[in-house]
Amino acid sequence: MRILKSAAVMLGIALVAIPAGAAIKAMTLKETMELNSDVLHATITGKTTVKTDLPLQGMVYTHLTVEGESLVTGAKVTRELVFLGSHDPADDYGTSEMPTLQDTRVGGQAVILYAHDVSGLAPVDRVASLADVYRVETAFGTPVVIGKGDGFAFPENIKLADARAQVVKAHAEIVAAQPSAGK
Repeated sequence: MRILKSAAVMLGIALVAIPAGAAIKAMTLKETMELNSDVLHATITGKTTVKTDLPLQGMVYTHLTVEGESLVTGAKVTRELVFLGSHDPADDYGTSEMPTLQDTRVGGQAVILYAHDVSGLAPVDRVASLADVYRVETAFGTPVVIGKGDGFAFPENIKLADARAQVVKAHAEIVAAQPSAGK
């Protein structure tokens, strides 16, 4: 009887654990862009944190000031982007999904996907997670977007010019798939 109960408990644990493993979804560049408003190539010019009690007490958000250009439109852009969490040890508020310290250092360049979010108390340009920020480094005189592995928008290291071409292509596919106005 004891073995039967133990087997039933183990089966129950296994059944509960199966959906948890399937909760992570790999996304292509196009799928990631569909969730965001724009893709920027920018230099991070400032970084501050803000503590707030909204929506929950004690939350900390990092604000990145960036200057660069939209890879979708080519327009010059200056934005303040926000993500949940902080790299400042004094804040004592990190999350496993926030962009890395190396990817968000002041003076560094990055390719950043962000969404204009109007769902909160005030509109913000939100970076959802580490999957939305890709460090740009120079290799052999060429800017290179540092990939993050399978399941990310940029899985492998890629020249910035090639990343720009992929963004333009993905944007065109997204626009082409949208229903035409007036039809």
